[in-house]
Amino acid sequence: MTGKLLRFGYVCEFLLAMLVIFTAWSEIGGQAALDLMHWGWKFGFALALSMAIVALTASLVAEDAWLTLRTARWLAAIIALLVAMGAVTYYYSLDEDNGDSDDPSTISLLHAKVQPIRVS
Repeated sequence: MTGKLLRFGYVCEFLLAMLVIFTAWSEIGGQAALDLMHWGWKFGFALALSMAIVALTASLVAEDAWLTLRTARWLAAIIALLVAMGAVTYYYSLDEDNGDSDDPSTISLLHAKVQPIRVS
């Protein structure tokens, strides 16, 4: 394959990986936890994982053997990113329940009693 066609394939794989990561993450981790999560976590993890997937593919294409030190490193990086994504998602899923409590110590402007001002 020519270099230009191979680069085009890697770009297509990167974009497809981004779509698949966001779809699978919302299905596996739950959309409610992802809604609470800061956008930087989501974008950073998706970008890093997509790049690691493309790098793994590039190392598989470049070598004759499928199991080399470089492919093993990229596979380990992918596993580490997936574990980190799971940990952050778990943290935000635990925080998901804290917003629904009816704690009387919280103050809400919707439930505050407003005293009318009397002009004499």
